[in-house]
Amino acid sequence: MKKIGIIALAALLAGSVVGGYSAQAQEKVTQAVSEKELVTTNFMKATGVIQEIEKEEAGIRVTIENEDKMITILRINDDSLLFNSGTTKSLKPAELKKGATIAAYYDKNKPMLLIYPTTVTPEIVVAKDEKVFGEVKVSQFDKEFLSLDGELKLNIGEDTPLFNQQGKAIELKELNGKELMVFYSITTRSLPPQTPPTKIIALYIATPEVPDVSTGVTEIIANDHYMKDGVKMIPLRKVAEHLGYHVLSQSKINGALVTLDNSSFTIKRGDKMYGYNKSIRKFEVAPDLKGMKTYVSEDFLELLINN
Repeated sequence: MKKIGIIALAALLAGSVVGGYSAQAQEKVTQAVSEKELVTTNFMKATGVIQEIEKEEAGIRVTIENEDKMITILRINDDSLLFNSGTTKSLKPAELKKGATIAAYYDKNKPMLLIYPTTVTPEIVVAKDEKVFGEVKVSQFDKEFLSLDGELKLNIGEDTPLFNQQGKAIELKELNGKELMVFYSITTRSLPPQTPPTKIIALYIATPEVPDVSTGVTEIIANDHYMKDGVKMIPLRKVAEHLGYHVLSQSKINGALVTLDNSSFTIKRGDKMYGYNKSIRKFEVAPDLKGMKTYVSEDFLELLINN
């Protein structure tokens, strides 16, 4: 009986220890989750080397590739802010060159379609200066100008250039509550690192009210598609009409005319080339007729959405 009692007592004590440990572990997990949920920035970042630059009506289309060989498409327009990382000066889209390393920041709250390659319209683009060293951090900061991710502390001096995103000089108090774009070149070895910024831009990026059509389109494609030459083919009429386009069959050209406001696409089945207003574009795979419906390669969805 004594032996059983000792074993029972040992089990009870062990349970108490395990229970206490579990409570502490749970507290740590809860704290970790809470920290992860802290919003430190409203932007996502895509970095890579420019592989291709194409002109578009509303700007340029830039293809970048990162170290993992992942491709991202950037649609850069007149609303995008472009800067040199070293000189901190503004750039024009025409100054971006193939082979340059750039970092693009885009509003993570905007609706996006989960297709590859990822296609975004960045609010900010920073081109790396190969001759003048400079770093850039885009983040939210607390009242002491410590970034909310705890990675950088700003020591702002009286001579630190402060601007809004329109390029107008502002005062220190106007930085409060804004997302900040910080240019700097040196940091201390302390934790967190501290820096005297070379330039700060207060950002006010308002996410536009855009109807979220991605769910409906995703469902359409999930229920109606097929693969051809390794590319997903999607139903042209269903997808386009869901996005508000008008689709008119064109028997004379064995295709269709897709229109929305001032935009029009002339598509021919069996032909990779298609007309977009007054320009010529190219499908990844030629449109196909299957079950009395025209299917196009999924890359066409990107243009429909951005339009």
